[in-house]
Amino acid sequence: MTSDKRQAVGAARGEMPSAASHGPAASSRGADPRAPVLPDPSRIALFLDLDGTLLDLAPTPDGVRAEAGLADMLAELERHAAGALALVTGRPIAFVDALFAPHRFSVAGLHGAEFRPAAAYRAALAEVPRATTGGDAAAFEAARDHAGRQAASLDGTVFEDKGGAFALHYRLAPRHAAAVLHVMERAALVAGPGYGLRHGKCVVELCPAGADKGTALRNLMASQPFMGRYPVAAGDDLTDEAMFRAVNGMGGLSIRIGAGRTAASARIATPGAFRTWLRSLAEAACPGE
Repeated sequence: MTSDKRQAVGAARGEMPSAASHGPAASSRGADPRAPVLPDPSRIALFLDLDGTLLDLAPTPDGVRAEAGLADMLAELERHAAGALALVTGRPIAFVDALFAPHRFSVAGLHGAEFRPAAAYRAALAEVPRATTGGDAAAFEAARDHAGRQAASLDGTVFEDKGGAFALHYRLAPRHAAAVLHVMERAALVAGPGYGLRHGKCVVELCPAGADKGTALRNLMASQPFMGRYPVAAGDDLTDEAMFRAVNGMGGLSIRIGAGRTAASARIATPGAFRTWLRSLAEAACPGE
């Protein structure tokens, strides 16, 4: 058994849900008897974060990579969930599409400020509400330029331009945490009330004020093919907590990847262990294949 498999089975034991307490379950025939009972893929709606959840974290934003076979596994889960799978991320949609090409999943990008349904489900999801900037474009550009210039003077920080949002990362230079916060607070003042700050793991981001992952999830759950299904959400960061609270309020399953205080009802130790859990979910959907 691989270390990720041991983490998915052993480290999560006692934390992952049972079928009796957390919704519809698939058959456990052929499964490891120590593993938590998996939800039934034909009855769930999946909401998945990217960095630190589906993907291993990298020192820089452009350093992340999708594990071989990940896109195909997600496509399989999407098929078994009748399209009720969405990637809910702070990344822009264009980044997600490039990462998983040629697959194009339903994506709530920039914490829900952007939304693009998978082609097969566009008719059902075209009218899902999403956040809009509601801000002054010139003020936002001035804020972005300010943050970019300041980042250049903070050795080891990384400025990430997301189009409708931007972020300043200090994973490689934790000594600059206070300076990064100061820069981004100033940027928020320049951008105006249509934008707000979001804090993550060694990153501060300026994005549309009305966007958060919890709102994105609730909007999707009000639309087909997600409506009426058992919601399952997974994430690793502060920005995912809104998604966890939304899922908990619906009686679904929320999974925190990694350590830290959380509203999530379950925890898996690493992105690798979570990918193993997802593979088990996919296998449960087609035990004879």
